[in-house]
Amino acid sequence: MANPNEALVNEPREAILDAAALCFMERGFNATSIDDIARRLSATKGMVYHYFSSKAELFFEIHHRAMDALFDGLTPIAESGLPAPERFTAMAESYVRTLILTQPYQRTVSEAVQMLLRSSTTAEQRAQLERLQARRNRCEELFMAVLEEGIGNGTMQAVRPRVSIKPVFGAMNSVIQWYHPREGDTPAQLTELINEVVQVSLRGVMK
Repeated sequence: MANPNEALVNEPREAILDAAALCFMERGFNATSIDDIARRLSATKGMVYHYFSSKAELFFEIHHRAMDALFDGLTPIAESGLPAPERFTAMAESYVRTLILTQPYQRTVSEAVQMLLRSSTTAEQRAQLERLQARRNRCEELFMAVLEEGIGNGTMQAVRPRVSIKPVFGAMNSVIQWYHPREGDTPAQLTELINEVVQVSLRGVMK
């Protein structure tokens, strides 16, 4: 994420979204106020409201950005001609890398959606939630299609693919809860971590 003061001048919407995602990750969606987000930016609450009408609007935009980042990495790999096991592995590596690099956004998605579902929502917000859930389902379907292809040609395994895919996602998604960047970490160390997470996550479906 960019320096917040510099970003606030050059790309105010992006700076507000970054600050909101960090606040939601650290404090939780319900415990975060627009004042908290403004303070993180050293800006006024009025500036936040100039770009976003509510905390819910911020959440929806963060959720869409999080999903955009995942699809940007996954789609080209899913549409490539790689054999199913290699494609599935490359997709998993892209997925885990994106989770790590956009961790505040992904944690917001993970933690806030259930809070919103339990809260009073307008018809428009419920429609937004349904669209967002549909995007999450499409993400899983990209992986499912490759897994079923691999099972069909004997290069991958699962007795019940739609059951087996759940622990795969559970293991991959867990990285947003326990990963903490360390000062001095190199790109090579990050890649090594990603590879280890993917290897463990895919163990049950790879031959």
